Amino acid sequence: GIAHDFNNVLTAILRSADHLLLSARPADATFADLMEIKRNANRAAVLVRQLLAFSRKQTMRPTVLNLTDVIGDLRMLVDRMTGTNVKVEVDYGRDLWPVKTDLGQFEQVLLNLAVNARDAMPAGGIITLRTRNLPASEVAALGRRELPEEDFVMVEVSDQGTGIPPEIMDKIFEPFFTTKDVGKGTGLGLSMVYGIVKQSGGYIYPESEIGSGTTFRILLPRHVDIPETQDEDASAAQSAAPARSEPVAVPMPRAEPADLTGDSAVVLLVEDEEAVRRGGKRMLETRGYTVHEAGSGIEALEIMDELDGAVDIVVSDVVMPEMDGPTLLRELRKTYPDLKFIFVSGYAEDAFARNLPADAKFGFLPKPFSLKQLAVAVREMLDS
Repeated sequence: GIAHDFNNVLTAILRSADHLLLSARPADATFADLMEIKRNANRAAVLVRQLLAFSRKQTMRPTVLNLTDVIGDLRMLVDRMTGTNVKVEVDYGRDLWPVKTDLGQFEQVLLNLAVNARDAMPAGGIITLRTRNLPASEVAALGRRELPEEDFVMVEVSDQGTGIPPEIMDKIFEPFFTTKDVGKGTGLGLSMVYGIVKQSGGYIYPESEIGSGTTFRILLPRHVDIPETQDEDASAAQSAAPARSEPVAVPMPRAEPADLTGDSAVVLLVEDEEAVRRGGKRMLETRGYTVHEAGSGIEALEIMDELDGAVDIVVSDVVMPEMDGPTLLRELRKTYPDLKFIFVSGYAEDAFARNLPADAKFGFLPKPFSLKQLAVAVREMLDS
């Protein structure tokens, strides 16, 4: 809840800075100050994301990955971050099984662990990244009762550093817990690592010995593709199982559309925070959209009636008084089944998606977002 409210504040700050930057030139006296406002607001947004990661409510875009490729692509960056007196060695497992997680988030996990390993070796040393398959038959040997007997892919990050004292081992994943000097760390790095691994359905275990080093062991479930064609027995078993209602979030492609202008498309912007709503309206109008604004879901329904449904896309907050975003979507789709819809929220999709009907298609844009990100999301949804 705190993260949601704080994201609204940051969104309003970023929108106002973006709008002023549209009319500012790099030579202007105020340009550097505007960029500083935007830079620090984005830094605050990173801290909010780290808190959301720990509480496992951040936005994730899981994709099927091969960790050999992920670590191979990261190798150069890890080398650069760890400095000249620290050597990075990689021991790749053979024929690694695929896993399903958010690529960007998992890269953050590995980078955080690598930086911590570097800091634990002030005199230098070796960081080892190791991967291998862990079949279900070998899980019991780890001695972790909470681990299910299923196939995992294991990633280890080891250092030769000072080690973690036993008395603080059970605190290392707590938010804001840090052994670093004031100003050297927020204490959110490992809590973010923990949250990302858990939200990916995985497990993380530290092992450490004072003076010898530390190993963080990550276990991610093996991803198995479910074939589209099933035999009759499997189909019967599936039909007997209770049906789950899961909305379908329309993925936003990474490639930007060439044209971000509105082409006179009509947008209904629904947001109870006036500063955020005003900034969103202004930024969409600069792109050529016709924007109607509503402060609540109920007001949005009234405006739709007044306009006889002449709206191309609805951009709505999730958490609002009287009628929230998911309820608004359900009500609008009764009359306008093909209406395009984008949720903007400081919460992750899974924090509200369970309140939506099955197969509800919608776009999603996490707060805080920039003028360009909003324009891209709206343009892509209109084009889809």
